[in-house]
Amino acid sequence: MSPSSPPPPSLPVSASEAAAGAVGAPPQSVDLTNWFLDAKRSLASVALCARANSLVDSARGALQEAAIVSSKCLFLRNALQDQLLVVIRVNRMMHSVREASKSDFEKIVADLDNADARLNQTLGVLRKSVVDPAFNPPGNPEREESTPMATKPRTLHDFVDDEGIENLKSRLRHLIDQVQESHDALLTSLTEFDGDISELDTTINNLTEFASNNSQGGRITSESIRPQIHALEEQAGAMAGLLEALTQHYDRCSEALKQSEPTTNHNQEGGMMGMAESMSPEEKQEMYRVLEKDAMEVDDVVTELKERYNDMENIQSHVLGQLEELNMLRHNTYATFALFEQFQTNLGSYVERMREFETQQEGYARGMEDRLDELWQLGEFYEGFISAYDAMVIEVGRRKGVSVRMETIIRDAMKKLQVLYDDDLADREAFKEEQGHLLPVDIWPGVMDPPIRSSVVKDTNGASELPGISKEVIEQALARQQQQGKGGM
Repeated sequence: MSPSSPPPPSLPVSASEAAAGAVGAPPQSVDLTNWFLDAKRSLASVALCARANSLVDSARGALQEAAIVSSKCLFLRNALQDQLLVVIRVNRMMHSVREASKSDFEKIVADLDNADARLNQTLGVLRKSVVDPAFNPPGNPEREESTPMATKPRTLHDFVDDEGIENLKSRLRHLIDQVQESHDALLTSLTEFDGDISELDTTINNLTEFASNNSQGGRITSESIRPQIHALEEQAGAMAGLLEALTQHYDRCSEALKQSEPTTNHNQEGGMMGMAESMSPEEKQEMYRVLEKDAMEVDDVVTELKERYNDMENIQSHVLGQLEELNMLRHNTYATFALFEQFQTNLGSYVERMREFETQQEGYARGMEDRLDELWQLGEFYEGFISAYDAMVIEVGRRKGVSVRMETIIRDAMKKLQVLYDDDLADREAFKEEQGHLLPVDIWPGVMDPPIRSSVVKDTNGASELPGISKEVIEQALARQQQQGKGGM
């Protein structure tokens, strides 16, 4: 019999229903006695009703406990979900910081690669740029030695500070390694952070799923228990009605049994004198007929009471099962809360590592910017060195041109001086021929002197001779200078 089915009809029947039946013979005394004993035994079902009331009280207590547990779990679960959203935003911010730093790092590494490629290209040009042998120092014993190095031509790269360049690149490589290590360390920290978030998210999802679907396929809340409490109350009410019907049947059996006894006994026991005589034979017959009909239903009523009680026990078991699941939900919620508490320590370390990472990146960025400037300056310096060498070759050509023009002027002057000298010498000789014999010797000692000869003497002023650079080399330097002026190297 289901908990929601209506209670069975009560044992007593109405007089109109009794009148519809045939009037039978009065029952024997033994029948009344058996009916009375059966009715008395049926009243033992009052214990079932008492236990049924206890089940209802227990279920009501479970409902109150479920309401408290459900509210606490819902509050904590919502709070944990809000905390998880905050943690996820913090995690995304950290990933954004790392990605931005990684982008800046890749950009400056690209700039460093460009500067390094430019410097290497310039150094390559220096290696291919042979210094004209005319610039070799004269009388250098080291270059006169018969060694392989003595015959190797000098290049512009021989004047490069390779040790300084390698030192700069070594510092750059060290900085790049430090930046990479800091990025790897942060990535490891963020990976752990991601793992913690995944674990927390999975735990909360499992908690939400457990709260949404219990073993009976419903949501675990106090409201899910309330309909079952109503079913228990309905079953208990129906059992109370059945027990009341059994009690009434017992009272009727007791009364009928007393009426079947002698009048004197009635007077002695209960003062019911004249009661048997007050009932007509038809009324007695009707009473016996009702008693007989109810007596036939006693066992069915007792069975129904037991069935209803069993149904109530099943409902109670279901309620306690849901309460147990609520308590399990509370346990899991507290465990998740404890997991969040433990995660707070990890979160602090993640934030501290992020702060340390940002501080490190600021220092590394400044260092790499400084090294980048040095690298660019080196490239510009050695590019200027190549241009300066060509300018030096051109300067040698210019000086040689000046020297040639000076030699030309000197030769022209010497020719003119020689003509003047010769003319002066001829004139003096003519003067001596015409007048010399007439003049006393001591009148002017120099009258017979030859002309003074003039000459041009080079004053090196400590300067060395100009290198003997060929015209072809000078023209090549001029061509490179012109090309550089148009934008090429």
